[in-house]
Amino acid sequence: MRIEQTIFVSMPLLTAVILGIIQGLSEFLPISSTAHLTLAGSMFGVIDRAHPERWTSFMATIQLGTLAAVLIYFRSDILRAVHAWTSENLTAKRRSFADQGADSRLGWLVIIGTVPIVVVGLAFKDVIEGAVTKELTVIAAALIGMGLLLWLAERRASFTRSTSDLGVVDAVVIGLAQCLALIPGSSRSGSTMMAALFRGMTREHAARFSFLMSIPAILAAGLLEFSHELKHISMSDGGLQLGAATLAAFVSGYWSIDALLKYLRTRTMAVFVIYRVALGLVILLAGCEPKNETPAETVRQIAPPAEKLSVPPIDSLGGAIATDTVEIMTSKGPIQIELYGNDAPKTVANFVGLVEKKFYDGTLIHRVARDFVIQMGDPTTRDRKARSEWGRGGQTATGEPLSDELDEALPSARRGYRPGIVAMARKSTPNSGTSQFFICLEKASALPYQYTIFGSVIEGMETVTKIGGVDVEPGPLGDTDGIPKSAIVVKSIRTR
Repeated sequence: MRIEQTIFVSMPLLTAVILGIIQGLSEFLPISSTAHLTLAGSMFGVIDRAHPERWTSFMATIQLGTLAAVLIYFRSDILRAVHAWTSENLTAKRRSFADQGADSRLGWLVIIGTVPIVVVGLAFKDVIEGAVTKELTVIAAALIGMGLLLWLAERRASFTRSTSDLGVVDAVVIGLAQCLALIPGSSRSGSTMMAALFRGMTREHAARFSFLMSIPAILAAGLLEFSHELKHISMSDGGLQLGAATLAAFVSGYWSIDALLKYLRTRTMAVFVIYRVALGLVILLAGCEPKNETPAETVRQIAPPAEKLSVPPIDSLGGAIATDTVEIMTSKGPIQIELYGNDAPKTVANFVGLVEKKFYDGTLIHRVARDFVIQMGDPTTRDRKARSEWGRGGQTATGEPLSDELDEALPSARRGYRPGIVAMARKSTPNSGTSQFFICLEKASALPYQYTIFGSVIEGMETVTKIGGVDVEPGPLGDTDGIPKSAIVVKSIRTR
């Protein structure tokens, strides 16, 4: 999951609750919560396929609800294991692994079993968060494949071993199997229970160990994604939806743990095998991907409304082609701009790359040239004590010099520096553009064409005007290089 602001803002509260219920019910049943959440998310239209990492982050965060369900349901087992492990490994009573009690050994087995998924998860993070793992064909194949493995495990299992019978080899095997859960549709509980059955465990004990071993993985993934997104979430920007989804996941998750353990005491995995295979076949036969009449890669021609930019409409020279939309959330309000990836592909790629790295989050709008421009993007502005350096720094997304894309024949260039135009700032020398960019105000039309135009404001020009009118003090380059007396923070920038 790069969970992003744009997911939650567009997600109705009821949809968030439904997704949370689906997460809780399917997390512990061997049917894949990722598969069911992604199917539901596709049906509700809340997955941004241009930025699949956001959906990954959303799923990882609401898993904290199911984590809470595990912790509370198995609180006695967990407390005993933690106390015993601490006592027998970190105190004067330390014992060798072979001499430790069952509770302490259980702690070690969970730790050992978690190592493989940590290593594999970090090594293949980009693939896991990428678009391929959101493809319904991949999910369908994993549903069927793991279903067949569960069926084979049921046929081969001896059902003679409990959690207290497990050893290091068992933990490693089950831990390696847990790595299959990184493939959407496999199911964390399904893959670990499958491996536990192959190791001869009873169904109930296979499920119990599976749930206990899920704690470190869910905790690490959930807290990591949640910490990344916490600063971007408020009650008005998705916090309510996220909280509702997580609470719903907790309630439904607690119920599903109890129900599954009772079910497996007397019944087989057959119903889950049948369900997985049937669902996978339905997805494949249905064509997997819903038809999208407006695919993400399709560009559209735009001409920002005159009433929003306070300038005349585009003339006969034609409009620039918008390839991306970006939302800038400032402490003075939101600004939405469109990027001209056809006119300035290198500049837009650099800007989007910096946005994806969250490079701009928390920086200040460090320059306000009254009636001319407002400027941001200098990383040194995170430190207000470094004012003498503001406006001098910046860097590219790749670390390589950014070439100017100054072609006066381009539609965006012919528009000139009208109010709302977004351009990449640079030093006086050519090909020196970096991370800093500015938004034009009224008098910017007098500027010569020397900065690459790569976008324009389509909403929030009132915010730009408000920022352009704040009280300033002289900056590093003198009176015309104004620094806002009160800090104006770029809270976040997000592509849509």
